[in-house]
Amino acid sequence: MLGPAATEGGAGFLAIGLIDATGTGLYLAGSALFFTTVVGLTTAQVGIGLSVAGVLGLAAQPVIGWLADRWTPRRLLTLLNLYRAVGFTAYVFADGFTSFLIIAALLGVGEQAVFPIYQALAEQIAGPEKRVGMMARMRVVFNVGFTVGALLASVAIAIGTRAAFSTIILGDAASFLIAALLLTRVRLRHTSGTSGPAEKKQGSSRLRLVALRDLRYMAVAAVNGVLVLHTALLSIGVPLWVGEHTDAPKALVGLLLVVNTVLAVLFQVRASAGTETVRGSVGALRKGALALMTACGFFALAPETGTTAVTVALLVLGLVALTAGELYQSAGGWGLSYALAPNSSRAEYLATFNLGTSAQFVLGPTIVTVGVISNGAMGWAVLAGCFLLAGVVAGPLAGAAEQRPVLAAEVPEAEPAPSGG
Repeated sequence: MLGPAATEGGAGFLAIGLIDATGTGLYLAGSALFFTTVVGLTTAQVGIGLSVAGVLGLAAQPVIGWLADRWTPRRLLTLLNLYRAVGFTAYVFADGFTSFLIIAALLGVGEQAVFPIYQALAEQIAGPEKRVGMMARMRVVFNVGFTVGALLASVAIAIGTRAAFSTIILGDAASFLIAALLLTRVRLRHTSGTSGPAEKKQGSSRLRLVALRDLRYMAVAAVNGVLVLHTALLSIGVPLWVGEHTDAPKALVGLLLVVNTVLAVLFQVRASAGTETVRGSVGALRKGALALMTACGFFALAPETGTTAVTVALLVLGLVALTAGELYQSAGGWGLSYALAPNSSRAEYLATFNLGTSAQFVLGPTIVTVGVISNGAMGWAVLAGCFLLAGVVAGPLAGAAEQRPVLAAEVPEAEPAPSGG
């Protein structure tokens, strides 16, 4: 449980997350139809635009994290939400591929960096001892918000008019505007976790992106990124596998996604217990790797049963194991990203750590479809081996990162550049 010091600010923080996620759920469920039906784009054009946005967002994350350290996470997150509100409103006025591409590209610059800035703010609200627990609660809130948003979008989709589709986009924009306004009222209880204007020292205002040069930290982020492939498995791999490679009813896909959401809401906080330390976080990543390996085994066996009931049972067991892997990976990743990041560049490090997660959105669909699904049982076996390797090396790499003698981010603080001519 969160202590009294974190409760007031924490409740407001979670309310902001719920509003943000509800708007995002609206957008995710209805945007594709908006772009094709209202804007008149082809599916290929939508894919190109969103891919460009994803690549730009990936590249911009460390810089935005650096800005959060200079301006404070709360201030930058407020600005990002206002920026998103304007950007998503602009989609309503898009009249073709060129305008869509420009808007998508501009939005992409800040979109992927929002979550790590939320993460930096969570530490300032809950403190070092409760930060992972706060992120777990935020993850639960996000799942609830995504579901509510998707349900609201389904109503607009059923109506099917241009105005109804536009409401989906404008509702998303409104959620970010409300979130920005509420952020100004959140009370911070801890400010030692991330630097801000009061903590700037001589030489700290220069853009150096030290986290990208911290190879030990980046290695841990890469291992975490491998385990984050569970996202592409859930959204792409499982639906394709169930629909094209098993004799299970296609309607099972929707049920499996509901089971995933319910389990995440019920058990994410529990899975985060003990992950405030490097050792506890490594343990969570290892549990996540083991669970994901198990899921691969269940999915690989599903087409070979010859009995629909057994196939369905294996798919459900695989989904439960996949969800367990998701919960433990999330908790372990949050814990390590915090514990291995220096105070002076906390937000920059958190945003850089998130590169491993963001890369999954770019590479994950191809890895899952071409590397796993197209190769059947062998593809699942190779993926299980990758998860095993990630689980094995997580401990040594985290230990090496924990023991690195001098953090690159601290060098400017210890040795300020001389002034004058």
